[in-house]
Amino acid sequence: MLSPVLIAIDGSSASRGLLALARQYCLPDRHLVQVVLAVDSAFALERVTAYEVQEYPAATDEQRHANQAMQQALEQLRTWGFECEGVLVPDEPVVAIASQARAIDCALIIMGHRHLNRLGRLLDPSISNKVIDQVQCPVLVDSRNT
Repeated sequence: MLSPVLIAIDGSSASRGLLALARQYCLPDRHLVQVVLAVDSAFALERVTAYEVQEYPAATDEQRHANQAMQQALEQLRTWGFECEGVLVPDEPVVAIASQARAIDCALIIMGHRHLNRLGRLLDPSISNKVIDQVQCPVLVDSRNT
C-alpha cells in the first residue's frame, strides 16, 4: 500500500522546489502524492464559460492560473513515476491543507515558506506554522528563497 504524501502548492515559482523535494524524499513505489492548491473562494469557479469570462475576468484568470499550475505539477510528478492526483480547494490555505491532510490520512506534508518580515508575520501569520499546529503528521517546510 502506498503511503500518502500531500504537497501544498500555490502556483508560484516556489512550487517547482516543492516538487523537487518530493522527488528527493519520496519514492514512486512507496508514496501516493496528492497535490493541493487552495483557491480563494471569492475567485473559485466550477467551470469557465464565456459568461464567466465576461462577468468575472479576475476570477477566470485566477482559475486558469490554478488549473495550469496544477496540471504542470501533476505532469512533472508523473514524469518522475509518481502516482498522483490534484485537488483545487476553494478555501483558505490553512483550512485546505489541514483538511485534505486529514482526509487522506497523510504521512507527510510538503509545503513552502513565504519569508515574511516581522511586520508581515504580524499582519499575516505564517501559514506553515498554522498548518503544523493543526495536523498530526510531519511537515517538511521548504525555506529556500526562490
